[in-house]
Amino acid sequence: MSAITAQTVNDLRQRTGAGLMDCKKALTEANGDMEKAVEILRIKGVATRNKKADRKASEGILAVQVAADGRSATLLELNCETDFVAKNEAFVALAKDLVGQAAAKGVDNLLDQPYHADASRKVNDYLNDQVTKIGENLKVSRVLKFEANGVGRVSAYVHTGAKIAVLLELGLKSQAAAAHADVADLARQLAMQVVANNARFVRRDDVSADVVAKEKEIALEFTKSEADKAIDEAKRVVEDYRGQLIEQKAANNAEAVAELEKRIVVSEKQVIAAESRKKGQLSNIEKIVSGRVDKFFAEACLLEQSFFRDPDKKVSDLLTEAKGKVGEEVSIVRFVRFQVGETAAE
Repeated sequence: MSAITAQTVNDLRQRTGAGLMDCKKALTEANGDMEKAVEILRIKGVATRNKKADRKASEGILAVQVAADGRSATLLELNCETDFVAKNEAFVALAKDLVGQAAAKGVDNLLDQPYHADASRKVNDYLNDQVTKIGENLKVSRVLKFEANGVGRVSAYVHTGAKIAVLLELGLKSQAAAAHADVADLARQLAMQVVANNARFVRRDDVSADVVAKEKEIALEFTKSEADKAIDEAKRVVEDYRGQLIEQKAANNAEAVAELEKRIVVSEKQVIAAESRKKGQLSNIEKIVSGRVDKFFAEACLLEQSFFRDPDKKVSDLLTEAKGKVGEEVSIVRFVRFQVGETAAE
């Protein structure tokens, strides 16, 4: 009988995709013979995930669990192969179960944790069982937990269809304010804002110098190309009229010739005007670039975005209003936005 070691069990798991306990039992039954153990697992129908694991799992859902006290929230992405399975009740229940596991036991090494409903098994063993039952490759692509730093409140929002979800943390000075109903509502509204407008940063200071430099470069090149396109288009119109003029002269169409000559004069002036605008833009390029970078900040930074429910308000205005309601500063500490399938595209 060959020795059954942890490495042997792991090798069998890698070959078959079967769970830890199934592999141990198969090796014991096979007296440590690897090939015989593989055959046993195949006969039992357990060694199926190795084939399913080769299939792309880019569909799925996002599941969240928020602590009752609002001080932590956990977000997990569970993937499958088809949207049909993603809507299956068993799959949805599995996602909720796994995010509950992560919320209770932590997100580190989630699949290697003892499964909360059966500590004799690992979470990965349980997941393998569900692969066999559901019939598709399943994977936990990412899991994240926000815990309030000091006094604060954490909220979550899952968009309809569970394809986009957000975790967001607010910072406050007192626990009473953190527990205020208006703060809870604000946190949810802000999480919805991130879903709707896809903010990338909280504030300008969070944007790295490299990102700002790249945006400036893009704005500069866009401004130049925009001016050149306007000149090229004006010149194209002139050339088009000149081509028509040649044709009409050949046809001895005096009326059309006269009209085209007028249009050519006007169009040539438009070329001069476009060239003049380009000179003006180049002489004022820093201001134009600065304006376009400001527009980038307004779109990418949460605090500078227009509130999706009231475009006349900025998100920063909501924090000012909240301060008046709870009597102290309310700040956005951080947020994260997940969308199903993002990791598959990376």
